[in-house]
Amino acid sequence: MIKKLLLASILLSLNLSADIMVDALKAHKSGDTQKAIQLYTEVCDGNNVRGCSFLGFLYSNGDGITQDKQRAVQLFTKACDGHCMIGCSNLGIMYENGDGVKKDKTKAKLLYAKACEGGIHIVCEQYHLLSEQGY
Repeated sequence: MIKKLLLASILLSLNLSADIMVDALKAHKSGDTQKAIQLYTEVCDGNNVRGCSFLGFLYSNGDGITQDKQRAVQLFTKACDGHCMIGCSNLGIMYENGDGVKKDKTKAKLLYAKACEGGIHIVCEQYHLLSEQGY
């Protein structure tokens, strides 16, 4: 009985997280960045790594929030570690450009490889380019 209750509460929390994420995306798309930030933070704190990636993007660009590259790196890292390939891709871009982190094209290449293998094909070309450059 306890296992069934635990499973039910986990499924309910996943559904709530998904609903909040949908609301966050709608708010972001409609230009209500303050609401989007609040909701992305809520789902990220609940370990929804897609929410972390979107929040990292806002911090990286200073979109509706004070730009904070180090916070963006933290959020993209959490997303990437949680197998959100967009987070890996964005983190790779930051490492390639030395944006909020020490420039490290070897690390960028590894992140691009992970993202490329995970289905983010737009970074595959950048992975190959860095490979050709000897990274």
